[in-house]
Amino acid sequence: MQIDRLCDLIDDRKGELFELLCQLIRVNSENFSGHGNEENMAKYLYSMCREMGLETDMFSPLELENFEQHPDYLQGRSLENRYNVVARWRGTEDLDKLMLMAHEDTVEIGDEKNWNFPPLGGIIKDGKILGRGACDDKYAIATALFVIKLLKEQGFVPKANLVFAAYSDEEHGGSHGALSAVIKYPCEHIVSMDGREGQIWHCGAGGLELRYTYHTENPVDSAALTAKAIPVIMEVIDEFGARRRKELEENPYYAGTIIPETALRYMDIHAGNLSLDLGVGTVTFEIYTDKTKEEIFGELSVIEETLTKTLLPLGIIGDGFTPTTRFFHYVECAPDSEDICLMLEAAKDATGKLPLVCGACHSDLSVISKYGSSGAFGFGAGRDFSQTGGAHQANEFIECDSLVEYTKTIAAYIVKML
Repeated sequence: MQIDRLCDLIDDRKGELFELLCQLIRVNSENFSGHGNEENMAKYLYSMCREMGLETDMFSPLELENFEQHPDYLQGRSLENRYNVVARWRGTEDLDKLMLMAHEDTVEIGDEKNWNFPPLGGIIKDGKILGRGACDDKYAIATALFVIKLLKEQGFVPKANLVFAAYSDEEHGGSHGALSAVIKYPCEHIVSMDGREGQIWHCGAGGLELRYTYHTENPVDSAALTAKAIPVIMEVIDEFGARRRKELEENPYYAGTIIPETALRYMDIHAGNLSLDLGVGTVTFEIYTDKTKEEIFGELSVIEETLTKTLLPLGIIGDGFTPTTRFFHYVECAPDSEDICLMLEAAKDATGKLPLVCGACHSDLSVISKYGSSGAFGFGAGRDFSQTGGAHQANEFIECDSLVEYTKTIAAYIVKML
């Protein structure tokens, strides 16, 4: 199928793409870490894929045999009603060649007072599509299903099978949905559609989020002593973070990027809790690294001992580090791999632009690459966390023009690959 003709069709029918995304936004699929609200979204997508004539499967990760014994299973996540939807478009050769993946869950809506529009409204205004999940990651689901429907209607027949996976439990370091999807439906080529700014992510930084907890040796009626421990703890964690920054500065895929500077990020710091637990403190932080899980936890055991000895003379008992997300494995594929070069070619033909090929922070590439395909890469059109209306922010949105360009590139990639 000619790429120019395909792109013209996308321009002509982009209103259908926008409306599909709006419909997805209107289905609440918040992820609360310990539990999730993805069930209605999964049922909606299951029905839609069936209506499109695709072989469709809806399953919980827990339905996979021995899933809870998998080395990357994360405890503390309720998965019973959190379903993946996987749809297969069979080609002339019955081989699962290409998988496109996007997550169906979103972060919490939060306080609606911080929103200037209904978070589940699915509104199109001023060249933007507004609502929770608009740029993380429901635009990707809309893109994949819109393109498949369009290509089927135009009579395109893939040479091999195209598999689309809308998976659960991505937010808050889950990854159970992605992990179970690539285990149950192994494919030779995989594109993770959860990404930012039209970038191609050929590697993903490892790491995790951790919480250090401590308490005063004796009961207190003020959080003052509890607070005095914070700079002591942060000094040790800062040294740990400095090592993470140095190793990423020496990594050729991250040197010269902003990632080394954000190798340590403090997420939450507490001393006391109003009138409750005045002698209890927590320091929560996130790290990026290219080291293995064993190396990082080896370091953590050493600094945990250091903190215990340092805090005790202050009348503080250290309770240690607790992971609050999974450990993200550092993964990479060559930035000039055949698959990435094909996506670059697709983008050039479809939009006249070449995406930036770079490294990612924590993402489901960690499990997709490790357990799915070593050549997997990320390509997305979402908006960065630091931007107004970006991922995880109130007033989340995606620009209509960016969505159309992204959709054209994905469509061209499918045609070239299959």
